[in-house]
Amino acid sequence: MSRVANTYSLGSPTRVCAASGRELRSGEPFVGALCQDVRTEEFCRQDYAPESWEAGARPAPPLELIGSWRGVVPDPNEKRRLLLDEGSLLDLFEQTGEDAPSADEAASRRRAVLRFVLALILVRKRLLVCEQSRGGTMLVRPRGVPRPPEGPPLVEVADPGMRDEDVALVTEQLRSVLIDTGAPATPQGAGGVS
Repeated sequence: MSRVANTYSLGSPTRVCAASGRELRSGEPFVGALCQDVRTEEFCRQDYAPESWEAGARPAPPLELIGSWRGVVPDPNEKRRLLLDEGSLLDLFEQTGEDAPSADEAASRRRAVLRFVLALILVRKRLLVCEQSRGGTMLVRPRGVPRPPEGPPLVEVADPGMRDEDVALVTEQLRSVLIDTGAPATPQGAGGVS
Protein backbone atom coordinates (compact mmCIF):
# COMPACT_ATOMS: atom_id res chain seq x y z
CA MET A 1 0.00 0.00 0.00
CA SER A 2 1.49 3.31 -0.99
CA ARG A 3 -0.44 5.72 1.25
CA VAL A 4 0.09 5.99 4.97
CA ALA A 5 -3.28 7.27 6.14
CA ASN A 6 -6.64 8.59 5.08
CA THR A 7 -6.88 12.36 5.15
CA TYR A 8 -10.65 12.48 5.51
CA SER A 9 -13.36 10.78 7.53
CA LEU A 10 -15.37 8.10 5.74
CA GLY A 11 -17.20 6.37 8.56
CA SER A 12 -20.51 8.17 8.66
CA PRO A 13 -22.94 8.01 5.78
CA THR A 14 -22.35 10.89 3.39
CA ARG A 15 -26.04 11.78 3.57
CA VAL A 16 -25.98 12.50 -0.17
CA CYS A 17 -26.80 10.07 -2.98
CA ALA A 18 -23.64 9.81 -5.13
CA ALA A 19 -25.75 9.35 -8.27
CA SER A 20 -28.51 11.93 -7.91
CA GLY A 21 -27.08 14.36 -5.37
CA ARG A 22 -30.30 14.00 -3.36
CA GLU A 23 -30.00 14.44 0.41
CA LEU A 24 -30.35 11.23 2.42
CA ARG A 25 -32.10 11.98 5.72
CA SER A 26 -31.80 10.30 9.12
CA GLY A 27 -33.85 7.11 9.24
CA GLU A 28 -33.85 6.74 5.45
CA PRO A 29 -32.52 3.54 3.85
CA PHE A 30 -29.36 3.75 1.74
CA VAL A 31 -26.95 1.48 -0.10
CA GLY A 32 -23.33 1.93 0.96
CA ALA A 33 -20.56 1.07 -1.49
CA LEU A 34 -17.01 0.26 -0.42
CA CYS A 35 -14.71 1.45 -3.20
CA GLN A 36 -11.02 1.69 -3.85
CA ASP A 37 -9.40 4.36 -6.00
CA VAL A 38 -7.15 2.40 -8.39
CA ARG A 39 -4.75 5.36 -8.66
CA THR A 40 -4.15 6.00 -4.96
CA GLU A 41 -5.22 2.64 -3.46
CA GLU A 42 -7.30 4.56 -0.88
CA PHE A 43 -10.56 3.04 0.30
CA CYS A 44 -13.60 5.27 0.23
CA ARG A 45 -17.32 4.95 0.45
CA GLN A 46 -20.19 6.25 -1.58
CA ASP A 47 -23.81 6.16 -0.55
CA TYR A 48 -26.78 5.76 -2.85
CA ALA A 49 -30.51 6.16 -2.52
CA PRO A 50 -32.00 2.67 -3.01
CA GLU A 51 -33.83 3.80 -6.16
CA SER A 52 -30.56 5.02 -7.74
CA TRP A 53 -28.77 1.77 -6.88
CA GLU A 54 -31.62 -0.35 -8.21
CA ALA A 55 -31.60 1.72 -11.43
CA GLY A 56 -27.96 0.66 -11.92
CA ALA A 57 -25.95 3.57 -10.45
CA ARG A 58 -22.47 2.45 -9.39
CA PRO A 59 -19.12 4.08 -8.55
CA ALA A 60 -17.37 5.41 -11.66
CA PRO A 61 -13.70 4.96 -12.61
CA PRO A 62 -11.14 5.41 -11.20
CA LEU A 63 -13.14 3.85 -8.35
CA GLU A 64 -13.47 0.08 -8.23
CA LEU A 65 -16.48 -1.33 -6.38
CA ILE A 66 -15.33 -3.78 -3.71
CA GLY A 67 -18.65 -4.53 -2.04
CA SER A 68 -21.94 -3.04 -0.93
CA TRP A 69 -24.38 -3.15 1.97
CA ARG A 70 -27.74 -1.73 2.91
CA GLY A 71 -28.34 0.38 5.96
CA VAL A 72 -30.32 3.21 7.46
CA VAL A 73 -28.87 6.71 7.79
CA PRO A 74 -28.27 7.13 11.53
CA ASP A 75 -29.33 10.05 13.65
CA PRO A 76 -26.23 12.27 14.04
CA ASN A 77 -26.90 12.47 17.79
CA GLU A 78 -26.62 8.69 18.32
CA LYS A 79 -23.40 7.29 19.78
CA ARG A 80 -20.75 5.67 17.58
CA ARG A 81 -21.56 2.15 16.35
CA LEU A 82 -20.69 -0.39 13.72
CA LEU A 83 -22.29 0.47 10.40
CA LEU A 84 -22.44 -3.15 9.29
CA ASP A 85 -24.01 -5.99 11.20
CA GLU A 86 -22.38 -9.41 11.34
CA GLY A 87 -24.27 -10.70 8.30
CA SER A 88 -23.26 -7.67 6.23
CA LEU A 89 -19.59 -8.12 7.20
CA LEU A 90 -19.75 -11.73 6.06
CA ASP A 91 -21.47 -10.66 2.82
CA LEU A 92 -18.71 -8.13 2.17
CA PHE A 93 -16.12 -10.86 2.73
CA GLU A 94 -17.92 -13.15 0.28
CA GLN A 95 -18.13 -10.37 -2.31
CA THR A 96 -14.36 -9.91 -2.21
CA GLY A 97 -13.98 -13.58 -3.19
CA GLU A 98 -16.28 -13.39 -6.18
CA ASP A 99 -14.74 -13.27 -9.62
CA ALA A 100 -15.09 -9.58 -10.31
CA PRO A 101 -13.74 -7.97 -13.46
CA SER A 102 -10.52 -6.17 -12.60
CA ALA A 103 -8.73 -3.66 -14.75
CA ASP A 104 -5.30 -5.12 -13.98
CA GLU A 105 -3.17 -7.24 -11.68
CA ALA A 106 -2.84 -4.38 -9.18
CA ALA A 107 -6.63 -4.27 -8.77
CA SER A 108 -6.70 -8.04 -8.22
CA ARG A 109 -3.95 -7.72 -5.60
CA ARG A 110 -5.83 -4.93 -3.78
CA ARG A 111 -8.91 -7.15 -3.66
CA ALA A 112 -6.80 -10.05 -2.28
CA VAL A 113 -5.30 -7.78 0.38
CA LEU A 114 -8.74 -6.56 1.42
CA ARG A 115 -10.12 -10.12 1.48
CA PHE A 116 -7.25 -11.32 3.65
CA VAL A 117 -7.62 -8.46 6.15
CA LEU A 118 -11.42 -8.92 6.25
CA ALA A 119 -10.83 -12.61 6.99
CA LEU A 120 -8.48 -11.71 9.85
CA ILE A 121 -11.05 -9.29 11.26
CA LEU A 122 -13.83 -11.87 10.96
CA VAL A 123 -11.72 -14.56 12.62
CA ARG A 124 -10.95 -12.16 15.46
CA LYS A 125 -14.65 -11.31 15.81
CA ARG A 126 -15.31 -15.08 15.76
CA LEU A 127 -17.59 -14.81 12.75
CA LEU A 128 -15.19 -17.05 10.78
CA VAL A 129 -13.40 -20.10 12.16
CA CYS A 130 -9.89 -20.76 10.88
CA GLU A 131 -9.73 -24.54 10.56
CA GLN A 132 -6.16 -24.67 9.29
CA SER A 133 -3.45 -22.76 7.53
CA ARG A 134 -1.23 -24.29 4.88
CA GLY A 135 1.25 -22.83 2.45
CA GLY A 136 0.16 -19.24 3.03
CA THR A 137 -3.55 -20.02 2.74
CA MET A 138 -6.11 -19.96 5.54
CA LEU A 139 -8.99 -22.40 5.34
CA VAL A 140 -12.04 -20.87 7.02
CA ARG A 141 -15.73 -21.47 7.52
CA PRO A 142 -18.48 -19.27 8.92
CA ARG A 143 -19.19 -19.83 12.61
CA GLY A 144 -22.09 -22.27 13.00
CA VAL A 145 -21.51 -23.93 9.63
CA PRO A 146 -20.49 -27.58 10.01
CA ARG A 147 -17.04 -28.74 8.95
CA PRO A 148 -16.72 -30.81 5.79
CA PRO A 149 -17.89 -33.41 4.92
CA GLU A 150 -21.16 -32.51 6.71
CA GLY A 151 -20.87 -28.87 5.64
CA PRO A 152 -19.67 -27.14 2.49
CA PRO A 153 -15.98 -27.05 1.56
CA LEU A 154 -13.77 -24.71 3.54
CA VAL A 155 -13.16 -21.27 2.03
CA GLU A 156 -9.57 -20.58 0.95
CA VAL A 157 -8.13 -17.16 1.76
CA ALA A 158 -4.67 -16.58 0.33
CA ASP A 159 -2.12 -14.52 2.24
CA PRO A 160 -0.96 -11.87 -0.25
CA GLY A 161 2.35 -11.55 1.59
CA MET A 162 1.66 -8.32 3.45
CA ARG A 163 3.92 -6.75 6.02
CA ASP A 164 2.56 -5.88 9.47
CA GLU A 165 2.31 -2.21 8.53
CA ASP A 166 0.22 -3.15 5.45
CA VAL A 167 -2.24 -5.00 7.67
CA ALA A 168 -2.40 -2.07 10.09
CA LEU A 169 -2.98 0.42 7.26
CA VAL A 170 -5.76 -1.57 5.59
CA THR A 171 -7.37 -2.28 8.96
CA GLU A 172 -7.38 1.43 9.81
CA GLN A 173 -8.78 2.31 6.39
CA LEU A 174 -11.53 -0.28 6.83
CA ARG A 175 -12.26 0.99 10.34
CA SER A 176 -12.77 4.47 8.92
CA VAL A 177 -15.20 3.08 6.35
CA LEU A 178 -17.07 0.61 8.56
CA ILE A 179 -17.42 2.44 11.89
CA ASP A 180 -19.68 5.43 12.30
CA THR A 181 -17.47 8.06 13.92
CA GLY A 182 -20.24 10.63 14.01
CA ALA A 183 -18.00 13.03 12.08
CA PRO A 184 -19.32 14.58 8.89
CA ALA A 185 -17.73 13.31 5.70
CA THR A 186 -15.60 15.72 3.72
CA PRO A 187 -16.13 15.69 -0.07
CA GLN A 188 -13.16 14.25 -1.95
CA GLY A 189 -13.73 15.88 -5.33
CA ALA A 190 -15.48 15.08 -8.57
CA GLY A 191 -17.76 12.10 -8.86
CA GLY A 192 -19.23 12.47 -5.39
CA VAL A 193 -16.50 10.50 -3.62
CA SER A 194 -16.72 11.16 0.09
